[in-house]
Amino acid sequence: MDLSLFTGGAILGAVIGFWNQIKSFLWSIVSILIQKADITTEEAHNTIIAYLYKEYKHVSIYDQVFGAQNESYRTGKYGLVSYEQLGKKSMIFFDRSKKCFINFPFVFSINQESPKGNGTEYSEVDTNKVFSSLLFIRGTINIDQIIEEATKVRNNLAWNIEDKEGKTDRFEIFFLPDKETDNQKYFQKQKDGLVWYKQNQYRLIGTGMDELGRKKTTQGSAISNLYFPDDIKKLIRSIELWVKSEQWYKEKNIPWKRGWLLYGPPGTGKTALVRAFAEDLDLPIYVFSLAQMSNGTLMDCWKNLQLNIPCIALIEDIDNIFDGRKNICQKMPFYTNTSTGGNEDNDTSQTKVMQPLTFDCFINCLDGVDKSIGVFTIITTNNIHKVDEAIGKPNDNGEYVSSRPGRIDKVIELSYMSKDNRREMAKKILSEYLEKMSDVEQHIDSIEKETPAQFQEYCAQIALEEHWRREGN
Repeated sequence: MDLSLFTGGAILGAVIGFWNQIKSFLWSIVSILIQKADITTEEAHNTIIAYLYKEYKHVSIYDQVFGAQNESYRTGKYGLVSYEQLGKKSMIFFDRSKKCFINFPFVFSINQESPKGNGTEYSEVDTNKVFSSLLFIRGTINIDQIIEEATKVRNNLAWNIEDKEGKTDRFEIFFLPDKETDNQKYFQKQKDGLVWYKQNQYRLIGTGMDELGRKKTTQGSAISNLYFPDDIKKLIRSIELWVKSEQWYKEKNIPWKRGWLLYGPPGTGKTALVRAFAEDLDLPIYVFSLAQMSNGTLMDCWKNLQLNIPCIALIEDIDNIFDGRKNICQKMPFYTNTSTGGNEDNDTSQTKVMQPLTFDCFINCLDGVDKSIGVFTIITTNNIHKVDEAIGKPNDNGEYVSSRPGRIDKVIELSYMSKDNRREMAKKILSEYLEKMSDVEQHIDSIEKETPAQFQEYCAQIALEEHWRREGN
């Protein structure tokens, strides 16, 4: 019998059995010359690769990863946006400074084994998870400097410190929690307050960043196209001053935040008012669907508002969620799917039991000074009587006022349109058909209570009938 076969098998078995130890030994020898720096969080991974790609020369031959997803265009259309996603494959870069007249290369290496665990839980960083590594000859690059500068670039991008154009392009609407699009994932998981196409780890193909975003509803001033009493329009000026007064608030040691409670019948323009001054002041809106949130979800999303301030937190129809302090929408624990993959290529889902949102948690979010700086909170309701006094309460005259300034500063009623406001709206809509204004005047005199939505529809029907009549002739 040939013993060499058994000898070879024994050697192979020993190599396999002790491979980890052998690999560690070989690396300890190689590491005398080569240094390895592991990147253990997805935020750092995306931040560093985006910075390196923009600031450092790289070998142009590398494996690429492309994708496309639907996004809103400034033209009002909705369509695909193609991109290259950086950080999915390893790349070779060259240091910017020369040492011995050489720009030394270094490798941005991608970990082939995707980290496991909940991608949304960042309270504890598991250092055993490695998203990527930097490999370089010892002493040739300053890894601390790369990380420091990459972090500054990402923070400046989110804070719009250096990007002056970004300050005129902040209006966007986020819906939270958003299970249908990527906004929730980028907002909660990436935690940088930016829509995906503004993150530098995506290289857009054939589309400019300035071409993307939500189309504004009007040209010029949006608030001027709404028809509210003068005292309501004057409040908009106070919000404009608040946005511009961050430094003043700091100097006076006053929390830089505001809160409104808007109440009135359906169709009185509560949501339209919020969107109008958000457009005019170029503020992002975060629309919270409390019916789909647990305490943990609300606290996570609320905390992350700090990444895109100043901004508006909009909570619509709170009377459909809380009757006083009782959650009437979620009476039992509910189930939701949570992502457990370390990256989006290997995401898996697991079912998690979520406890219903409590009123105490909601109020704590509004009260939290450290979590609400730069946040303008707006709560709307169709039934003010269902709102707990911790948010707004009636005074001696029966009018509703703020019960705790700093949480909610103003309680504002948006009621039916005045006759003057209705005439103003009618003249705008029927500007080409002013002969119909006599009928409109009779309508205004005969109907006492009419919401902006109802009266706008009335005028629109008259305008459409006249338009089609003239087109037919």
